[in-house]
Amino acid sequence: MATNGNKLSTTPPKYLKATGRSMWSRLMPLIGDSLLENDRALVESYCFNYQLLREAYNDIQENGIQYALYKIIMTPRGDVLDDHHFEGYKPNPAVKTLDAATSKLDSLGKQLGLSPASRAELAKLPNNSDEDVSITDLLNGGDSDGF
Repeated sequence: MATNGNKLSTTPPKYLKATGRSMWSRLMPLIGDSLLENDRALVESYCFNYQLLREAYNDIQENGIQYALYKIIMTPRGDVLDDHHFEGYKPNPAVKTLDAATSKLDSLGKQLGLSPASRAELAKLPNNSDEDVSITDLLNGGDSDGF
């Protein structure tokens, strides 16, 4: 991935799937100007976890939040007594994946300044002038005049 000086490239990594690449492309215009190449792991992790979240959600949509378990009941001699005996339910592992990815996105989003609370913290940073600085200005390096 090519960089412009020490700035993080707006081009998503090739190894991300379409969902992760799409998130990278949507995310970089919002926060890209404030990130350096050494922030890449945070952005990659955010996009990867978003990709996992979407895949887990799709699996849950397709298979539900739990599976019915059935067991074949046999005699000691091998005769089948019940070939479809209901044993209960097993949770879909995608539910745990969705939960973990959601938590990770929350944590990474805060580090990247994507939550309202983290943007408010950025707004509290002292600036060099008496003028009010918007969040966009802070994310763009605090320079609204382009200098």
